[in-house]
Amino acid sequence: MSLRTLVKKAGSCLNRCFVKNSKKIMFESNSDYCDNARAVYDYLIKHNYDKEYQFVWCVKDVTAFRQKNFRNTKFVSFSNPMSILPYFYHMATSKYILYTHFVPLFMNPKCQTVVNLWHGTPLKSIKSHVHSAELFTYVLSPSHGFDAVIMESFEAQNAQLLHCGYPRNDLLFEENDALMKLQIDKDSYQHVILWMPTFRRPVDGSYQDGDVTQTGLPMISSPQELVVLNQKLLENNQFMIIKLHPAQDMSNVDLVEISNIKMLTSWNLDQSEVQLYHLVNQCDVLLTDYSSIYFDFLLLDRPIGFIIDDMDQYNAKRGFVTQDPLDIMPGEKMKTIEELHSFLKNLSVGQDVYQEDRARVNQLVNEYQDNQSASRVLKTIGIDQ
Repeated sequence: MSLRTLVKKAGSCLNRCFVKNSKKIMFESNSDYCDNARAVYDYLIKHNYDKEYQFVWCVKDVTAFRQKNFRNTKFVSFSNPMSILPYFYHMATSKYILYTHFVPLFMNPKCQTVVNLWHGTPLKSIKSHVHSAELFTYVLSPSHGFDAVIMESFEAQNAQLLHCGYPRNDLLFEENDALMKLQIDKDSYQHVILWMPTFRRPVDGSYQDGDVTQTGLPMISSPQELVVLNQKLLENNQFMIIKLHPAQDMSNVDLVEISNIKMLTSWNLDQSEVQLYHLVNQCDVLLTDYSSIYFDFLLLDRPIGFIIDDMDQYNAKRGFVTQDPLDIMPGEKMKTIEELHSFLKNLSVGQDVYQEDRARVNQLVNEYQDNQSASRVLKTIGIDQ
């Protein structure tokens, strides 16, 4: 038995010794304070549940949140040894725990309601990257069509599946000023394109799912190729935002900002007070690969392009949840830079031949296609009436 497993078991046993506060909710997400957990939290704040409930956030760096005004909310750290006692106390006394990425230590789903909100519909295999179902009460499944994938990945029972939609998708239906905050004038361009590649090698460098280039991007292997891409965008009157994955190893990547390309990290968005899915709402086209983002983007019914130059390698190293992933990738598939340039040109003349295919996959994946997912989650676990 590993030390981590031993600590979890010991913490779970200790957890039983604490009285649970039925009006306390703990949240976790990665990177801190984001994704599905934040969408649920924001819903609760918007509807004044802070007058009745106490909220606790597990974060890496508590100091990053001390200067902000949060209503009835405490922040505790799971990475600072000096903060482990308040972290444990709030973990053990919260009736509800909602998380998206890392299983919080010391919780016990036998005497708490633990909801694994997860962080997206999987196309790439996640089985070796998740935790077993004994560590949560419920896990979100995006649709009945994906139940088998979720149950196999988490070794979960059907009774543990919640069909509510992903709360972060509620933001896709909200008008906002994300582009303005990022100093991008949407009206100046025919299209604003969002490129969101999934990570190939994580920050800790423990493994590598696909090729890692000098730019941090698939296919584009050098700054010179980015300059050429920028020229194509300029010719088409298009602007491209490249949002790098928060898990991507950035140790050798230089962020680029040229006339029609802007590279961003999660930190950049936080500094501009922009939530990722508000930015997604403001973009006309999505460019991605094997990331779950495209399943969510289907709710907007806008063009999607897929960069799949390393698909064979990715399949060999990581794998996919289906034998034929291309069948549920409703958009142009590109393996060369020239094909990417052609895709952008075709967009500029209004070509979109995948609308019907997007509708097919959307119906398969997104059981709910509205802005009520956070409310459904809370009603299902007995908080929102």
